[in-house]
Amino acid sequence: MDSLSAKWIQVENLVEISTKFPDDIIADDVAEVLVEGRLVACAQVSGPIQSTYLWKGKYEQSSEYKLSVKTTLERMPSVVDRIRSRHPYEVPEITARRFEWVSEDYARWIIEATSNPIDSTEPNSQLG
Repeated sequence: MDSLSAKWIQVENLVEISTKFPDDIIADDVAEVLVEGRLVACAQVSGPIQSTYLWKGKYEQSSEYKLSVKTTLERMPSVVDRIRSRHPYEVPEITARRFEWVSEDYARWIIEATSNPIDSTEPNSQLG
């Protein structure tokens, strides 16, 4: 196998969690906390996106920013707890999906990056 070919493996323990925030500042802050705490391997913020929904019986539209993170199934409860603790919405959209197939090197990186989470209240305490 040449260096440009990836070996694909079937996995059950890797997930992508996503949520939406009302602005990019909050989304970026949560992304930073999750990565620095080694709860997720990486985080992407995208937007703004236009959301249309019903809230308390009323039609609403708003601009939002999507936060998407990659982590392990083991870290998922801590990630969701951290998102909820920093989320301004009364009922935040938090969804997760398992990966089925992932390149072996990417899977290994996610697992290594989320090993031994640090206390994210101490920024950069174990980061290089």
